[in-house]
Amino acid sequence: MTSVAIQRILELRDSSIPKDSLLQHSLPDESVLDVSDVPNKCGILSHDEIIITESYTASQLVSLLAKGELTAEQVIKAYLKRAGIAHQLTNCATEFLGEEAIDRAKYLDEEFKKRGGPIGPIHGLPISVKEMVAMRGRRISSGWVKWIDRIADDDALILKILYEAGAIFYVRTTQPQGLMHLECSSPVYGTTTNPFNRHLSSGGSSGGEGALLGLKGSLIGIGTDIGGSIRFPAASNGVYGLKPTTFRLPARGLMVAQAGSQSIIGVIGPLARTREDINLFMKTILDTEPWRIDPSLVPIPWRTITLDSKNLTVAVMWDDGVVRPHPPITRALCETVEQLKNVGIRIIDWEPVDHQKSWDLISALYFCNGAEEER
Repeated sequence: MTSVAIQRILELRDSSIPKDSLLQHSLPDESVLDVSDVPNKCGILSHDEIIITESYTASQLVSLLAKGELTAEQVIKAYLKRAGIAHQLTNCATEFLGEEAIDRAKYLDEEFKKRGGPIGPIHGLPISVKEMVAMRGRRISSGWVKWIDRIADDDALILKILYEAGAIFYVRTTQPQGLMHLECSSPVYGTTTNPFNRHLSSGGSSGGEGALLGLKGSLIGIGTDIGGSIRFPAASNGVYGLKPTTFRLPARGLMVAQAGSQSIIGVIGPLARTREDINLFMKTILDTEPWRIDPSLVPIPWRTITLDSKNLTVAVMWDDGVVRPHPPITRALCETVEQLKNVGIRIIDWEPVDHQKSWDLISALYFCNGAEEER
């Protein structure tokens, strides 16, 4: 029965892939590892669609939409098509929201004409969403087979805020079973691969977002992080990721096995193709003062600050005293240190203190009630 249920879910996902994105005979052989150039070379995207999905940051795109130089419908159709291509190459999506996204874009374009301007600060901006973030009326499994038919009864608070600001949600992305892994494989949706080498992982747990952004099928994606689940997929796919401080962004409406945990708390946050777009995401949400809706949040606005690099000190931990990084990682650290020194930043070595004991404590606290479900 389990295999039948999984097959049904996969058929639903596959039927949602935008028809105009199907690679068919253009799908590269499995022996082709680096597929990062396929979206531009497969002949499916028009010249204008390549420009829309490659040439603009989210901040630039929002500006063009606000001036009426692009329509929301143009933008969402381009990103739906590119996301569809990205999924066929890396298995990064759990569901496409094509019909709803295009209807939303048409509504935004009509409102733009009526108002003479955008409805909000991110009017018409496509945003991809990790599957564990609740969308009303849609399945939300977090990769667990047991939860395969669980339906969300409301939208996550962060989605409500972004929707009011003008966002368009168009694709939901993969995660490993139960999250809490630095790779992206589940018995429901299979394995998500890295677009730059499909023998490697896209990272996890927000691995679907990482792969999608790596192939420029999204500008900003919503992920979650407790022990690297935004940061590792971002690093693995050459994009930016931010794990905000706990209780900065509203996490109401996430499907997790640690619901009710008060010791080690996960957060919701952005992955994006530029640092500027991380700033746009955070500012858009925090400018609405979400702590007035969710009192668990700290009432701290998003502040723009300027730092003088010559007054900065960065500590570098070369290893944790338990495991030494592989040589390529150490090389990357060395290159980063040299770049920081070149702009006048002071570097000091950080000595690790009993990380094994720390790990023993945190691993026990992750599931302190044995992951017993709380509803």
